[in-house]
Amino acid sequence: MIFLLLTQAYLHAQVSINCDEWDFESGTDLLPDDSMPFSIAVPGAGLMNNAQISFCPSGIERSSPNDVNKRHHFEWTVKYNNIYLKTSGGLVFEGMNEHGFSASLMFLISSRLPEKDKEHIPIAVSLCINFFIDHFKCIDTALLAIWDIRIFDDSDLVCGWPFRLILHDSSGATAYIEYVDGNRRVYTPESPALIVGGPTYARLITLEHFPDSIPAGKAEKRFLDIKTNSIPDISWTLLQYYNENYSDHYYGILRDHINKELLIIDPSVEELRLKFSEIVFTPGKVTTKNIF
Repeated sequence: MIFLLLTQAYLHAQVSINCDEWDFESGTDLLPDDSMPFSIAVPGAGLMNNAQISFCPSGIERSSPNDVNKRHHFEWTVKYNNIYLKTSGGLVFEGMNEHGFSASLMFLISSRLPEKDKEHIPIAVSLCINFFIDHFKCIDTALLAIWDIRIFDDSDLVCGWPFRLILHDSSGATAYIEYVDGNRRVYTPESPALIVGGPTYARLITLEHFPDSIPAGKAEKRFLDIKTNSIPDISWTLLQYYNENYSDHYYGILRDHINKELLIIDPSVEELRLKFSEIVFTPGKVTTKNIF
């Protein structure tokens, strides 16, 4: 067993989030083949700078605030041990639980969350990644819940909430959840599943299926480059594409959903391998450390 020497999460000073550090057309996520499900991600530029990793045991109590006056918070108990990545400003953008179920954020330029209502369970965006990895081990049950919740913005970001949600599980299933013009859009593509930061998934599908469509920016061009040149050949991976086109300006995350493992690679070829079978979670305490 590997014992991790960690410091408690609340001992780390919080830094305010600066949207100027983010490139809203960055970030790529690929699940090459659902027969041996692993997914590869390159997080959006700026998210990994000085990022930290937290180790959360089952049994931790969480509480989401409510943006509707005089309404109760939504409280839950973490069901599954999980690990998640967060920016130096505290934004959780990537996570996986002990069943290989993962949730992550990716930039979406046209994102606009739904209006307030009293019917749906309120989940603050600051806890949306935690909500999914705390509760679920497969896409099917996560999608049943998505119709009952309403994600609202408690971040106070100057740029609003420029993200979509990406879910993967150990069966090879994938789901993309977007909020466009206040309306929820849910996509469950078959493998190979590819998405890039910036445009809506509907726009990316248009690019793929209408050859006369012209890519309108670097994100759309990247999508077509990878779609036409690598998929479904998993030997030509997403990280190889970045090696050839972006030099050292990226971080890579390899999620092994079957073996419950995360591999994080930085531009200097340093890596951090995290296997759930080798991690000792401390009951009743979330612990945090710097990634590199």
